[in-house]
Amino acid sequence: MVSGVKSRLGTLLVVVVSTVLAVLVAEGALRLVLNPADFLQATLVDDPVLGRRIAPFATGHDALGFRNREVPARASIVAIGDSFTYGVNAPREGSWPQQLSGLLGESVYNMGLGGFGPLQYLQLAQVTAKPLNPRLWVVGFYFGNDLMDAYYVAHGTPYWHPWRLSNGVLAGPDAVDRAASEAPRKRFQGVRDWLSRNSLLYSVLRATVLKPLAAREREQMVRQAAPDVQWSWSDPANGDVRTVFTSQSRLAVVNLETDRVSEGMKISQRALSTLQSEADRHGVKLLVVLIPTKERAFCTYLRQTRASLPASHDKLCDAEAQAKAELMRSLDASKIRFVDPTDALEEKIAQHVTLYPADSDGHFLAAGYGVVAQVVADAIRHVAPKP
Repeated sequence: MVSGVKSRLGTLLVVVVSTVLAVLVAEGALRLVLNPADFLQATLVDDPVLGRRIAPFATGHDALGFRNREVPARASIVAIGDSFTYGVNAPREGSWPQQLSGLLGESVYNMGLGGFGPLQYLQLAQVTAKPLNPRLWVVGFYFGNDLMDAYYVAHGTPYWHPWRLSNGVLAGPDAVDRAASEAPRKRFQGVRDWLSRNSLLYSVLRATVLKPLAAREREQMVRQAAPDVQWSWSDPANGDVRTVFTSQSRLAVVNLETDRVSEGMKISQRALSTLQSEADRHGVKLLVVLIPTKERAFCTYLRQTRASLPASHDKLCDAEAQAKAELMRSLDASKIRFVDPTDALEEKIAQHVTLYPADSDGHFLAAGYGVVAQVVADAIRHVAPKP
């Protein structure tokens, strides 16, 4: 009896050890042939000015902690922004800064990271980009969180406290808090987040073998949510083009009727105006790219092809247009050049091109970043041609 138990325990131990060794070998092999930055969520470290950043050389990033092969001695163009500039959902070469480099035949250094906002953009341009001696700063302004990022950084990071326009963090809960609390949660979210940051094997499996399971989970979460929170859509002209909209959470961060968003707009306007002054002082040209939310990019097509939209999505279409118009007025007043890729995105959407993933992720796929890169390239050729 005892010997039988020992035999089974021994067999179990051999299986466990063999499995662990196989996983470690597979993890090591993948790290030799793949760029970890294309799959892993980077672990962030604290920074007294930027708030958070990627450590140098971490998970396939360069010596400054950005998503480039290396830090060059000089870069003709520096792209500054958040996760949309970083290029979430696309390989490094699929990000819009790298695609822009190919279109222009110029070196473009990608200084984007998720969680950054207008105040970090200002700091990066003033300090980090300067040694690269660029001729042009291209700043990606994303309406899906940059207004709120400006607010939270000013209130949450002591270095930026002088930029606050109100006393202390505005009391909640407000629309932003409610939208976050009502969003559906994935099972085992903590464990999955850890694996996404540390295991290349898990990240590759998630993008391949586990993809059908993720699709079923996504559909289940959408069914559990109210349409104003999440709703699933497929193109009536091409069922292969599908995605999930999170209208309520997007509305919460662009609605200027919300105090936090309104203050974030004013801080953003000041930050961009200061950025233009810095560009003038250093002899650098500045171009701002106004990146819409996924939900806003689809507004025209949805209104043409659907009898009605969820109330939150319908309101978002107008609220984001209002926020963009307000920011554009400020950019014009400060003589800041800007480009808006929304029309080009809407044209591709009407042509049934897949620009976004099938889930609730609002980031582009490589094709969407390509649209942005083309619009930016055309603008640069017009306002800041290569010497």
